[in-house]
Amino acid sequence: MMYMSLKRFVELLHEEVIDITNKVLGRDLEPTHYLAEADNNMKMVLFRVVDSPYLCVGNVLNSRKRLYRHVLGVETDIDAYRKVLSLTPVKPREISFEEKYEVLTEIDLEKVPFIKFYPRDGGRYLSSSIYIACLDNVCNASIHRTMIVSKDSVVARIVPRNLRYIYDNYMRKGIREVPVAIVVGSHPATLLCAAISPPFGVFELELVPQLFKHFTITYTPRYSLPVPSDAALVLEGRITDITVPEGPFVDLLHLYDSVRNEPLIKIDAMYVNYDEYFNVILPAGKEHKLLQSFYREALIWDYVSRVVPKVHKVRLLESSGSWLVAAVAIEKTHDADAKNAVLASFAAHPSLKMVMVLDPDVDIDSESRLLWALATRFRGRDSLILVEKARCSTLDPSSPTGVCDKVGFDLTIPLSEDRSRYSYVEVR
Repeated sequence: MMYMSLKRFVELLHEEVIDITNKVLGRDLEPTHYLAEADNNMKMVLFRVVDSPYLCVGNVLNSRKRLYRHVLGVETDIDAYRKVLSLTPVKPREISFEEKYEVLTEIDLEKVPFIKFYPRDGGRYLSSSIYIACLDNVCNASIHRTMIVSKDSVVARIVPRNLRYIYDNYMRKGIREVPVAIVVGSHPATLLCAAISPPFGVFELELVPQLFKHFTITYTPRYSLPVPSDAALVLEGRITDITVPEGPFVDLLHLYDSVRNEPLIKIDAMYVNYDEYFNVILPAGKEHKLLQSFYREALIWDYVSRVVPKVHKVRLLESSGSWLVAAVAIEKTHDADAKNAVLASFAAHPSLKMVMVLDPDVDIDSESRLLWALATRFRGRDSLILVEKARCSTLDPSSPTGVCDKVGFDLTIPLSEDRSRYSYVEVR
């Protein structure tokens, strides 16, 4: 079933929501406590923060079951991978801006629920903000954390992907400001598509209609940027050539990311819909990890499926931030298939540092079972595939230059051996 907006999505899943709107939470650290506690039980949280008119909701996509069933409309891993990989651009229906948003005459970002999540955060943040910018009529939507600087300015971590490419092109042309729209509180399908990072030229908002047929867009009044029409907040502004410090901020690995100088963003206009819910993602929480990792899991499944007979399941392990370590369950017809699966995984997701390839009898959703397989099926150098000095993730504190040695583990049972010797016996 597909739902009409973030608010409607949450309301129809009310049994999975913890409602604490009878309290007013402080903006510093207090929301983190409630979000983290609910996250352990895969629950959403509906809450308020002081001095903001918005109702906030967190942990919306912290459950794989919720993502599969209520966003992708599927039940199994394989169907989920196929669904997200098959998305192709479709022009959304357009509606007028005035139908959905109220224009605020005074810009005051203090009324927006920016939150300080962890003690050493560089400031208060938006954690679910979707940035929309265009270059030569090619638009991009991507998620970036956003730190408040003043009542009318923010700064974001702009990683070296499509938004940075747009920004750098403007700067090379001598254009010192990039028009941008910052969107918070749209339907979860919009958030998922903005997290995908397809090749430049594929506009993420044009992928949404295949998941959410009621999806519509509208255009911002100042810079005519295409934005979802169902959001709680749209900020319209300019990414400038002035830089200010951004960070620290807790990343996927439960580590503080570095402080960097990033472009200052001046906000020219605020557009609100207080009837909609304001989306908050807990940094390093299950939703953060699932949004970041799911499309990469699908890519690994696709790449590995091209070199082995069957891939049953892929998991980017939560203990690795759902980013640095993968487990891949395959069926093989040749003992060298596992090595091909390792190399295909590294090609699909360059940030991977480690891959474990296993037989389908190992439950790769259980990290204790993965360690059991490592203990009982590892064969020394015969199980190791080492890739030296490869590109990897700068989130990894042991690889600050983005170059590392990667290792693959072939934990499959040799085809010539008696499989019964390796069977896990359940305690009942």
